[in-house]
Amino acid sequence: MSLTNPILCLFEITDPNLIVTGISKERCSTNQRIHVVHATLSYQLLKCPHCGHKSLIKNGTHMSHLRLGTLSVKGSLKM
Repeated sequence: MSLTNPILCLFEITDPNLIVTGISKERCSTNQRIHVVHATLSYQLLKCPHCGHKSLIKNGTHMSHLRLGTLSVKGSLKM
C-alpha cells in the first residue's frame, strides 16, 4: 500500500490530477528537517483556458514550491 494517499488526505489535498512521485527528507537553510513531497499536476486540457481555441501546444512544465502548515497532533489523539 502506498503512503501517498493518506499523506494527501492528512493535508486535505483532494485533487485527483495530483500524482505524487516521491517523498524525501531534507534540511532547509535554518537546519530544520523537512519532508518534501514531489508531485506532478497533470490534467487533460481540451481547449485553451484563455481564448477557448481547441488547438493546444504544450511548452514544458513549471515548478512551484508550496509551504504547507505544520501538523501537531500531540495531545489531540484519544486512545
